Amino acid sequence: MYDFTSYLGFVTVSLMIALSPGPSWAYTISTTLGHGRKAGMIGNLGNSTGILCHAVAVALGLAALLQYSSAAFHTLKFLGVAYLIYLAIRAFRGGSALGRVTETHSTTAWKIFRNGAFVSIFNPKISLLMLALLPQFVNPAASNPELQIAAMGATHALVAGIVHTHLIFFSSGISRRLKKSGKVQKAMRWATGTVFLGFGARLALTEN
Repeated sequence: MYDFTSYLGFVTVSLMIALSPGPSWAYTISTTLGHGRKAGMIGNLGNSTGILCHAVAVALGLAALLQYSSAAFHTLKFLGVAYLIYLAIRAFRGGSALGRVTETHSTTAWKIFRNGAFVSIFNPKISLLMLALLPQFVNPAASNPELQIAAMGATHALVAGIVHTHLIFFSSGISRRLKKSGKVQKAMRWATGTVFLGFGARLALTEN
C-alpha cells in the first residue's frame, strides 16, 4: 500500500519546484500578456503535457539514457537552447509578449500548445530532476512502481498547472494597463527576450 505521508512529501517538493521560475514561467507569462488569458491556459496545458512526457520517459527508463549518455543529453540540451533562442528572437521582433491584438488570430491554439510543450520537453533538466526525485518516493513493497512514478508525474503536472494558472490570472490582470503604452510594450518584449536568452545560456552551461 502506498504511504500517504510519502506522497504528501512529494507534493510539497513538487510545489517548491513549480514555484521556481524557469523557461516555462517566461513562456506562460509572455503568452498571456501577448494573447490573453485563454491563450495562456492553452500554453499552460502544453507545459503540463510536456511534464507528463518526462514522467512517462522516467517510468519507461528512457530518462536514464540522458543520465548515462553524454551524446543524448547534449543533443536534447542544445535543442532546448536553440528553441529558447528562437522564442527570444520572436519576443525581440514583437511576436510574443504584448503583441498587437490582431496577432491573436494568426496564432493558433495548436501553436501555443505545441510551444508550451516543447519548452518543457526540450529541457533535459526536467527529466534528470524527475529521474533523481521520483524514485525516492516510490514504495518498493508495492507493486507496479512504474504506475507510481506515472501517478507522481501526473501530480507534478497538476501542481505546475495550478501554479501557472495563478501566473496567468496575475498576468492577464495587468496586460490591459501595459498595452496602453507603446514604450512599455517595447520594454516588455525586450525583457521577455532577454529572459529567454538567459535561460538558454544557463541551459547551455548545464553539465551532464
